[in-house]
Amino acid sequence: MAQIDARVANVPSGWVLPLASKKRLQLLPAEMFNRTFDRAPDEWLHVAPLKRPPLFLTVVCGLIAAGAGWVTWAVLAQAGTTPSMQGPIPYVIAVVFGILGLFFLLSFVNLVFAARSRSSWGNRQCVAVGRSGVAVRFQGASVDIPWAEVTAIRATTTNDRGVQQARPVKIPILRIERDTGDGTRGVVGDWKIATFALDAAPRATYAALHYYWTHPSARGELGTTVAQQRIDGFAGFAPTTVG
Repeated sequence: MAQIDARVANVPSGWVLPLASKKRLQLLPAEMFNRTFDRAPDEWLHVAPLKRPPLFLTVVCGLIAAGAGWVTWAVLAQAGTTPSMQGPIPYVIAVVFGILGLFFLLSFVNLVFAARSRSSWGNRQCVAVGRSGVAVRFQGASVDIPWAEVTAIRATTTNDRGVQQARPVKIPILRIERDTGDGTRGVVGDWKIATFALDAAPRATYAALHYYWTHPSARGELGTTVAQQRIDGFAGFAPTTVG
């Protein structure tokens, strides 16, 4: 499959899902990373935060974890007490439900911490645009990508290269490709952000990243209301007024 030139802005049909955020990016100071994450090299950034995980999903994971734990305890308590509970079968059932419960318990804990951190000022998870480059802050990951190392900003999907996969699901993502130039590309990797996880309009987020990547002369305005108004315009927002 021919790869689309990354320097030409392109948003494929269906990339912005119906339930995607319609919020504007936020102009915020670097102090938003004052707890969990390293401070960004820029004083002010244009921030597309991540959404808090759905409460429904968190509750479901918690209930499944509790249910699997109860089944595990009940089976072990009854093991060997009746003819039908003799032999290894009860222990096999307990192991299966124990593993299932552990998986959903870890998922529940992860979702709870993600909900807390994504709404907390000092733990802001996001992708942000600054004069020196792109700041990526995810749970357990913190990286600043200088503009000089960015090789592509793409509005694309998973499996966009047509590689044969067991489950060729195509999820809309914003991908930031990076090359340090010292042979560590395979170690550094590319950054993929699902559009449904962004708490800012995906089209505006992509446009902001792509515009300032392809227009180095305009980067001096980043961190100011001039850039914020330009970014608002990418998604058709009324200009932001920031003191």
